[in-house]
Amino acid sequence: MEQCKLPEQILAWQLFGAGFENFGKEDKPSVLPLPQIADDELLVKIDAIGLCFSDVKLIRAGEEHPRVHSKNLKEDPVIPGHEAVMTVVKVGSKLEGQFKIGSRYIIQADIYVNGKNFAYGYALNGGMAQYSIINQKVLNGDEGCYLLPIADSIPSAAAALFEPWTCVLASYNISHRTAPLAKGKMLFVFGKDSSVAEPGALVTAAEPSEIVLVNAPASFAGKIAQACPKAKITAASALPAEGKFDDIFLCSCEKEIGEKAAKMGEVNACISFVGDYSGEWSFDVGSIHYQGWFYQGTNSSDLSAAYGRNVRSTLKKGGTCWLPGGAGAMGQMHTQLAVSGKEGPKKVLVTDMDKVRIAHVRDFLGPIARENGVELAFLNPADFAAPADFDKAVKAFAPEGFDDIVMLVPVAPLVSAYSKFLGKDGLMNIFAGIPAGKEANLCTCAIAKGGARFIGSSGSKTQDLRNTIKFVQEGLLKPVSALAAIGGMNVLKKGLEAVASAKFPGKTVIFPNCPDMPLTGVSDIASLVPGLEKTFDSDGNYSVETEKALLAKYGK
Repeated sequence: MEQCKLPEQILAWQLFGAGFENFGKEDKPSVLPLPQIADDELLVKIDAIGLCFSDVKLIRAGEEHPRVHSKNLKEDPVIPGHEAVMTVVKVGSKLEGQFKIGSRYIIQADIYVNGKNFAYGYALNGGMAQYSIINQKVLNGDEGCYLLPIADSIPSAAAALFEPWTCVLASYNISHRTAPLAKGKMLFVFGKDSSVAEPGALVTAAEPSEIVLVNAPASFAGKIAQACPKAKITAASALPAEGKFDDIFLCSCEKEIGEKAAKMGEVNACISFVGDYSGEWSFDVGSIHYQGWFYQGTNSSDLSAAYGRNVRSTLKKGGTCWLPGGAGAMGQMHTQLAVSGKEGPKKVLVTDMDKVRIAHVRDFLGPIARENGVELAFLNPADFAAPADFDKAVKAFAPEGFDDIVMLVPVAPLVSAYSKFLGKDGLMNIFAGIPAGKEANLCTCAIAKGGARFIGSSGSKTQDLRNTIKFVQEGLLKPVSALAAIGGMNVLKKGLEAVASAKFPGKTVIFPNCPDMPLTGVSDIASLVPGLEKTFDSDGNYSVETEKALLAKYGK
């Protein structure tokens, strides 16, 4: 395909600082020169960009967001947008044999180069622009090329939903260690009433490189030195002032020192509660999501016995599941998965504060749940006179507690409140992005003795996105079912404000090169083009033909 004529100027939404007042210029996109590429870069036309609540969090945080590299957005603004669908329009001379003009791609936005994150739409300029540069960080990162090709048979509005669907699917594919990290760093913290402890076979086999002992009995210090002769061992009467550890063992230790030690984990750290515990401690639940921390426990004197219990991440087959916020844009994707499979739960409770969204999900997923023999129920906390009445209704749905709770509202106090409804070996998936450092009270006994586990994930891997593409191509997943609204470049900010206020019961997609397309709910898009309803597929959904008709009217 020959290179098409490119404009001299483009529209782009830039973030100049924290807050919606710093997004765009006078509530409009900036007019910028067409980006010029180097010989090892691509110029792409952004066909569609999905709007995400993560974009809202980015705008609210500005430079404070952990994935933003700019130290001064006012002088060095970034273009957000990570759920991007794009077409190559210009190829640098060094890439001519690898990429062709006209090829379509989606991007895996969670980009790493030498272990450092360069997320598209955060550190790198993203898809809230009509055209974008794809550089070597994207094309040659730690996972290879972060662009994945898509077929012409997939409409851009549907492809823009691949990334959020991938994040949902990836959250049920989290793997946690069943043994201490080999050659890792270990921290042992003992309380005044600690009983005799044995390192156990798994601790010994890990051959840790470094061990820090805090208030350790002399008998244990001798045992660990004998079990791990190659380790650098440090004994102390207080926690180290700094440092992070791969495996942390809290051996009947007191709350004050235990709370601090439990927050000294490296990424994907395992924190083990050993002995008898009671009461609630303050946990960094944000880091469960963003750092992959995993809390486990054992009543045994064998420290290795903490590993391996309840390390699943999938919903329990035949179990009982609760999805707080399950009627929201991302929540309904989780709800759809929960009621769609034969390997999933048999009872699903969705709670949400929006009656319109609840009605939408009930109409959309109710028939699917019935077909699969799943009991699907809905509760709105706003319908109850007092929180205690809501709690009573939740308890009535699962008298023995829930096997799974998927948190889809990013509110730390609700993690505390709802965790009390977990049953034995219950699993809470903290999917909603609570900021790292945000704390919530959790029951230590439920973790140490009851097998309660708290997991979370942030983003996805390139292979996860490949799997989503495969599922779509095989007809196992219809991402367009989550599409709730569309619009053009000039209403992008209104679209984000609608995301923040949960105006639409699903995902919103923007077409950057359709500047004047109005922000329109999917239920009303037939009004945009005469006869548009005739282009819908057999299920009444948006199709390739629908998109062609819309682009013919609004595209520029």
